[in-house]
Amino acid sequence: MKKLIVLLAVLAVWGQTVVAQTIDVISVQLLNGTEKGGFFHPVFSPQGTYLLTTGENYAGLNHHSLATNEVQKLTADAGAGYDLRISEDGNTILFKRTEFPKNLRYTSLRQYNLQDKKQSEIEKATREKITPAFVGNQAAYVKGNTLVKSSLRSSGSKVAIPFINIEDRKMVLYSGTKRTTITPNGADASYFWASVSPDQKHIVYTVAAHGTFVCTVDGKNPVSLGKLNAPKWLGNQWIVGMDDKDDGDFVTSSAIVVSTIDGKVRQTLATPQTPIAMYPAASADGKRVAFNSGEGKIYILDINIQK
Repeated sequence: MKKLIVLLAVLAVWGQTVVAQTIDVISVQLLNGTEKGGFFHPVFSPQGTYLLTTGENYAGLNHHSLATNEVQKLTADAGAGYDLRISEDGNTILFKRTEFPKNLRYTSLRQYNLQDKKQSEIEKATREKITPAFVGNQAAYVKGNTLVKSSLRSSGSKVAIPFINIEDRKMVLYSGTKRTTITPNGADASYFWASVSPDQKHIVYTVAAHGTFVCTVDGKNPVSLGKLNAPKWLGNQWIVGMDDKDDGDFVTSSAIVVSTIDGKVRQTLATPQTPIAMYPAASADGKRVAFNSGEGKIYILDINIQK
């Protein structure tokens, strides 16, 4: 009987090992047009047909066609690459323009239409914080602590779409007309790098000095993922981020790391072409991860999630 119990226990552990998810890197490719560097913070379009990049300090915005390898500079505006948003159909980009008249910071919100290749102003320059958002193809934004332009409801649906924003170092969830402050790690913690999962069930976020966590969309059951900077959703069950190290002045090494949302599986993705791999982005279909090297070359990993 004891031998049978031991055998069953071993089989159970073996079975868990067999079914544990892992991610295979199929290929690593340097994105054409970025060979000389200078391109940072990649973002996939919803359909995965193009990438957006910006400068190291988020100045300017570049469009990289993944079909033709054509690179087009959309704008040179300061701050354009920080916290940008892309519409569901991929045709419209919301971005911010930062200006400093009389050494005071002003931010305006603009949109760029890829079909007519024109940009227009949505919100005039203001001293208040602006955070852009898209629900489907409908633009919205938070100005100060107020939601503007949209009820954040999906087209043809009565279900409110949650949108997370950082305000006063706390996470604020907007859902329809409801605004809820979420502090799963305590009200005194400083939160950043927060986003809602594609299925709207979880939030990934980082807490200063404590690492990255995943909690339910109502702010409950926080799970630590350890150090995983600049986290992004890779589907609904995985997070991709970076494990970077510095000497106080410069980044000395950085690796692309993935983790399951329960924190039980953690894996470093192979990036042999560069010792510094930073600021990953995941395609919506979960089959590709893009990142920038230290000098600003863009690489794309083709991956396969084993189940």
